[in-house]
Amino acid sequence: MVAKGKKASADAVYAKKTVKSSNNPFDSTAAQSSNRGRNPNQNPFDVHVNKEKFQILGRICKHDRGMPGVSRAKALQKRAQTLGQQFVVKHKTNRFRDNRIGKHLSGDQLTESVMNARYLAEKMSQVRSNQKAEKFNLNDDELLTHRGQTLEEIEQYRDERSDDEELDDERLDAEFTSAAHFGGDGDTAQDRQTAIDEMIVEQKRRKNEIAKEKDEVFDLTEKLDANYKLLLPLVAKATKDEQDAKPPPDAYDKLLKEMIFEPRGSVTDKLINPEELAKQEAARLEKLENERLRRMRAEGEEDEESAAAQPKHRSADDLDDGYFMAGGDVEEDDTLAYDLDGNLGTHLNGKKEAKAEENEEDEEGDEEEEEEDSDEESESEVDNLSDLKESESESEAEEAPKASKKKLKKSADSYPASLDTSIPFTIKMPKTYEDFTELLSKHAAAQKATIVERIIKCNHPKLEGVNRENVVKLYSFLLQYIKDLFEDASEQDIRDHFQLLSKLMPHLYELTQLNPERMSNTLLEVIKEKYAEFRKNHKMYPSLDTLIYFKLVGNLYSTSDFRHPVATPCFIFMQHILSRARVRTRQEISMGLFLVTVVLEFVSQSKRLLPAVFNFLQGIVHMSIPKRDVEQLEITPPFERDGPLSKLLALPASKECKKLEPQQLQAVDLVTQTITSDFKVRALDTTLLLIKEALQLVEEHVGASYLAQPFLRLLARLSLDSYPDHVHLHHQEANQLAEKLAAQKMKPLAPAERKPKALRLLEPRFEAVYDDKRRPKMTKDKEERAKLLHKIKREKKGAIREIRRDTAFVQELKLKETLQSDKERHEKVKRIYQEASMQQGELNELARAKKKKKF
Repeated sequence: MVAKGKKASADAVYAKKTVKSSNNPFDSTAAQSSNRGRNPNQNPFDVHVNKEKFQILGRICKHDRGMPGVSRAKALQKRAQTLGQQFVVKHKTNRFRDNRIGKHLSGDQLTESVMNARYLAEKMSQVRSNQKAEKFNLNDDELLTHRGQTLEEIEQYRDERSDDEELDDERLDAEFTSAAHFGGDGDTAQDRQTAIDEMIVEQKRRKNEIAKEKDEVFDLTEKLDANYKLLLPLVAKATKDEQDAKPPPDAYDKLLKEMIFEPRGSVTDKLINPEELAKQEAARLEKLENERLRRMRAEGEEDEESAAAQPKHRSADDLDDGYFMAGGDVEEDDTLAYDLDGNLGTHLNGKKEAKAEENEEDEEGDEEEEEEDSDEESESEVDNLSDLKESESESEAEEAPKASKKKLKKSADSYPASLDTSIPFTIKMPKTYEDFTELLSKHAAAQKATIVERIIKCNHPKLEGVNRENVVKLYSFLLQYIKDLFEDASEQDIRDHFQLLSKLMPHLYELTQLNPERMSNTLLEVIKEKYAEFRKNHKMYPSLDTLIYFKLVGNLYSTSDFRHPVATPCFIFMQHILSRARVRTRQEISMGLFLVTVVLEFVSQSKRLLPAVFNFLQGIVHMSIPKRDVEQLEITPPFERDGPLSKLLALPASKECKKLEPQQLQAVDLVTQTITSDFKVRALDTTLLLIKEALQLVEEHVGASYLAQPFLRLLARLSLDSYPDHVHLHHQEANQLAEKLAAQKMKPLAPAERKPKALRLLEPRFEAVYDDKRRPKMTKDKEERAKLLHKIKREKKGAIREIRRDTAFVQELKLKETLQSDKERHEKVKRIYQEASMQQGELNELARAKKKKKF
């Protein structure tokens, strides 16, 4: 009984707690501190409280209460949306593809043209999907409407009124609204019904007035349209008067009309690539070669002679009906006839003689016209007609051996070198260097350049079937040929060989551009070989065949580069020659000046400094100063301070050389050892010009004053009494330039400007808190690395944990899928058994009906 009473009292107490004591809503408010941030529907077992062993003042604990259940639920939901969806569509091939036009465009980018394109594509897809009979139906069932009316109705019942007219505002005005709603300012009050009636009457009156006004405007418009034809002549006349009264067009209007009616640009021919250009050039040369061989063998002339010698058969019944059509000028006719003078003779023979005279006159006139128009013809015309012109000249030379030599010389000069018909147009690549030299030895300098040009074109690397090694072999042959030309050349030979080199230079450049790497390596190997020969006896100047390669490099390669695989070694080679080789003879002085000229060409763009050049020029001036035996001037080797070699170029006191004309160094200076007076003048004059050029190149350098001062000391000691006037002029120019550069003041060296020291800032002092953990002392970098490794380790552990949870989630999905498939299979098997049992029961029932069984 006691227990029963306790239970009843507890239920009563619980019921009292559930009933509100009053209507005050604030009576049920719970304490803020106890349940702060707690959801009343939250499961208390999903809340985990993180306890702290020590309470620290000022520390804010953000994780004093955690919710692992909520976090787990969010993680499961996130995995279900990512991994779950991927697992569902795994091994699935069905996907939705958006094939609409402009599917990647945003809402702002969807213009009207894109929408029209979509509409047109949709219509085309509908047409394709219809039946076969409806594919070619031209009648469109859709009716296009505008404001509720079809286009046919709009055209049929067209309202001539303007679309811009808008109906007036039929809403209630402010006066009526204030009077009806707010009493207005009337003296007498009206009831609501009376006010509404008055409003209706007023609206009807206004509508009638508006309609009447529109009808009047419409009638006036119709009347004006009806009388429009009567007004047209007046308008046209006024327009014509206005046109007559217009001012004449100015220069701008004229230019505008010219630009409007200016013919448009025409289509040009397609650009030809290098391969097609090389093929065309090879085909042209082959055609010209075939024509030359045909003329040489006289194949065409033999055919014509045999055809002319063959008698033409004439029948006895021939009435000469086709006499005038057969061309009587070609055949010989001995018919007797009287000429205009009354003399008896053969008619056609006289005609032929007259024609021969006319032909001679025409040929002379044509030759004069060809000489005048040779420069104006295009390249294609020259290519097409040059062969014919040459054949005509050859035939004329055979028929008339007494032709003047002057005319033949003019005709030969009028042809370009590349069209020289005495040389085969297609030349095979010589197999050996002896064959190459034999091929060139039979021709002059211009023809040698033509031969090299045609060998290059016939063995171009772009041609099919041509070995690419041929151009490299030809380049090697040319380098060896140049060496042989200048190796032991005489005075006249040097002059001719330099002219030949100038004509071969474009072809050498072309070969270099065909395969720059191979050609550069070939030339560099030659220079290395020459340098090895020079090192064996570095006090002797190399021969002219070595120096000519420096000139070749300066013309073929860019010498202004800071480092160049070919030009830089040549630069160093020339520095060694100028600084080590002795200067004792006329040939060595000329070679040194030649090298200085080449070096100045090398540095003309880069303005680079080569000390040996300045030292060599100072040495030449030093050798031109007459000195006593005990007198010495400071000079740098390879020049000598005293002795006979120190005044090798000094001119004796005489007036014989004062009348010499200004001359440059000559070819004889490169092969002669004896020093003459005129050579001394030429050498000093050339040296003064080179000094001026060298100082102009280094004028912008910082240390130009130090380079110019040694020249001032030497130029001041130079005695010019025995030298001609042009040497005086060049000496004055070089001296003035050296004084100008020597007077330049050097900018004193100064340390770099330092930034002002920043003010000292008061930074907070951080003190390490002792946490009873012993850590090794590390530097700042090592400490940062340790922190980074700790973060990496922590992130790695977190990643492994997430991978494990993802794997468990996927395994759970697989298990659910397996259980679901097993369940479906069991249900199917159960259904099959059920259907089989029902079938068996029906069979048993049929069997019992037939009494096949006793039971």
